[in-house]
Amino acid sequence: MPGGSTERTVFAFGAGLAALSLLTLGAGLAGALSRSLLSGVIIAAAVIESVLRFGIFGCSNQATTPPLPPLTKGGRTVRRQWLVLIPCVPFVLAMLLGSMLPSVDFDVNEYHFEGPKEFYQAGRITFLEHNVYTSFPFGTEMLTLLAMVLRGDWYRGALAGKCVLMSFAPLTALGLFAAGRRWFGTTAGLCAAFLYLATPWTHRISTIAYAEGGLSFFLLATLLAVMIALDGRRDGTGAPGSQVRHYLLAGVMAGSAMSCKYPALVSVVIPAGAALCWLAWRTSNPPRSRWAAPLEFVCGVFLIMGPWLTKNAAETGNPVYPLAYSVFGGRDWDPAVDVRWSKAHRPDDYSAASLIGMALDVSIRNDWVNPLLFALAPLGLFAMRMHRRVAGIWLYIGWLFFSCWLFTHRIDRFWVPMLPVVALAAGAGAAWWWSITTFPARIVGVAVLAAISLFNLATVTRTQLGGYNDFLRNLDEAEEFVARKVSPELAYLHEKLPSGSKVLSVGDAAVFEARFPIVYNTVFDRSIVEDWMAARPGDAAATAGLRDAAGIREKLRAEGITHIYVSWREILRYRSPGNYGYTEFVTPERFAELERLGILGPAWSIPEAIVDLGDVDAGRLASLETWAQALVTRRSGRASYVTFQVFPVNLD
Repeated sequence: MPGGSTERTVFAFGAGLAALSLLTLGAGLAGALSRSLLSGVIIAAAVIESVLRFGIFGCSNQATTPPLPPLTKGGRTVRRQWLVLIPCVPFVLAMLLGSMLPSVDFDVNEYHFEGPKEFYQAGRITFLEHNVYTSFPFGTEMLTLLAMVLRGDWYRGALAGKCVLMSFAPLTALGLFAAGRRWFGTTAGLCAAFLYLATPWTHRISTIAYAEGGLSFFLLATLLAVMIALDGRRDGTGAPGSQVRHYLLAGVMAGSAMSCKYPALVSVVIPAGAALCWLAWRTSNPPRSRWAAPLEFVCGVFLIMGPWLTKNAAETGNPVYPLAYSVFGGRDWDPAVDVRWSKAHRPDDYSAASLIGMALDVSIRNDWVNPLLFALAPLGLFAMRMHRRVAGIWLYIGWLFFSCWLFTHRIDRFWVPMLPVVALAAGAGAAWWWSITTFPARIVGVAVLAAISLFNLATVTRTQLGGYNDFLRNLDEAEEFVARKVSPELAYLHEKLPSGSKVLSVGDAAVFEARFPIVYNTVFDRSIVEDWMAARPGDAAATAGLRDAAGIREKLRAEGITHIYVSWREILRYRSPGNYGYTEFVTPERFAELERLGILGPAWSIPEAIVDLGDVDAGRLASLETWAQALVTRRSGRASYVTFQVFPVNLD
């Protein structure tokens, strides 16, 4: 195992969280999402870990490779350096409080939370044909589902799960301390940990239930495992058996990263595998061991990622569904949807300007960057005794940056997993700078560090950039406030729907806040309303593109639908220039025809749904005027449009 209790702790938490995720996946697929079963396994694991850690290995502190001495004058450890942990406290506290608040993010309410909610309500994990995103590897979402099961409530359980996901931030900081201390000294490790926690992006991904928090941790843990393997091979301190375990450990961490998000294949698995293969071929003796160690890495990856690939293959025929459709095909997918998906999830501009623009975003221009990271990271290259290691870290940063620019659609959170690696380089740079400066220069440097860090803390706690940060509000009040803020339409329906209602949602897929039965589909899934109502070829009774009225009414009755909710606001967003697009079947005239046929009753009169056209941006306004004139009204020189409608279904 890795040397030092800090490194063992990082890997123990990483392996434990990955195991809990897989445990929940297995229980869900077996239809055994039982509180007593899952809590029993967790308690047993905690007891076993405590016995092993404190009963057997508690007195052992042998390191595979002793860490380099701290970069302090005279080689003496200055205990005051540990004071850097004190300013970490407010950042971690802000993350903790923010993580326990309801979510206001669209993607979270569409699938990060909504997927586990549906699994919890069904009592099992199944293929959701109406939400393609739930077929992604759901490594972190399984922890949310686990919290729902243990809490016995999908809403409060989601908040508890978000709190668990927040723990990836301090765990990443702990990994940075371990990695920095191993290669650059204690000062570097402490600085790297603080700089990461003081970065607004760290707060953002810790208080929003994105997968990037887990991905960032497992990326850093994989890097630490590779560093340990490199040290063992270079210094000859690792026995062959321990080296195999290091390769296996790196594979487990890399597989855990990929179980959080597919892009980890490029950002974590491939570079880690390449580094370890290079190391094995450079140093292995006899030659046959050149294959054994990389094979252990691959086994580690598939130990974690294999169940997810197998699940998708069994459900859809495609192990990486919905990706690689041209190779594997896939259930409920077709070439037209695949083209639309690929276009939406790949860059369309490879110009030098786009490369420079992304570099500026990553380093200084994005709202949640920490300018200290890229200011300090290059300084480590000037330290002669560690510049080769810093250069290796920078090589990895370059891979992460260019792979994001080449292969993703460049949403900012796709490059966020790069930040722990930049923080590691920045920690080395800060330690080097501290070792060569005089006392007055150090005072100035600490003052600059404090000023920027206080600004970052104010950003995440006192501004809207920090997301919903009303930390001390009563939780019941916070739930009601967020429900009205995030989805006023669903909040309105919650108040106005009669008991026993079941709603078909058209356009709106971010339905986590719905406290009533709701049927929906995401923009990349088959349109349910079109599937149920569109005319079939040769249908003699079809009218205005609709199938026969009796058939539509029977389908709605069979599905138990009592109301249809149409979010024209969301449909307008999807149809705006540069967005994903939306099925042309859905138009105001189509619903007017359903009213004329007597399938739907008149739309509810909802004053809250009327929005002034002056509040609509130019791009969306042009789209609105091309297909939704029926939604626009002009009175007394003012123009407005209807953002959503609710139609009762006439089942008789």
